[in-house]
Amino acid sequence: MFEKELSETLIKYVSAVVNIVRHSREGIKMLEEFRSAEAMQYFANAIREDTEADEVRRGLLVKLQFLHPGFMRERISTLIRRLDLIAEQSKEVARNMTLFPYLELPGEIKDSVNELSERALEAALMVHELTYLLLNGDYSKVIEIAYKTEVAEEEADKTLVKARQLLVKYGVTLKNPAIVLMVDKLIESLEGITDFAEDASDYLRTLALYCRELK
Repeated sequence: MFEKELSETLIKYVSAVVNIVRHSREGIKMLEEFRSAEAMQYFANAIREDTEADEVRRGLLVKLQFLHPGFMRERISTLIRRLDLIAEQSKEVARNMTLFPYLELPGEIKDSVNELSERALEAALMVHELTYLLLNGDYSKVIEIAYKTEVAEEEADKTLVKARQLLVKYGVTLKNPAIVLMVDKLIESLEGITDFAEDASDYLRTLALYCRELK
């Protein structure tokens, strides 16, 4: 169903997107362990990975133009756009984490950030698995397990609500009011990763249903 060279490049792009999320997640873990220098390196790696992912994406679009007829080209292009959104949100997380004193945040808020980053990576890894299964023709498996990303998104949404409640609770104790806005943007970006991962998973399931009908 999918041409080999195109499949390999698509998997390479998905892997790069996952790496952006992973670097951001690892950076947050390093901050939790008071390893700030290492954390900043992970965030820098995430931003660099986004640049490299963009190069892979451009090559993928070129291959897509020449290797597939219109109906498949449009479907894979749509999937790429959804993956782009995951990458963009992940890059925003990395950028935000370099801009404010994370260690000064109340413990409960840091716990929420940590949980959101964990859910984000979980959802991104599921997108990678689903893409791999789709490209290898395991359509029934894609349809079977795509719901797991929705579960991660629902948990992330609950954590986002809790984190915003905590911002209200602790907002008056934070010396710099700009930090409240920055944390709110951070947690929204982290939750956004799971949102866009769920969208990508839903579309992968749609593609799996489509491809299974063609068999």
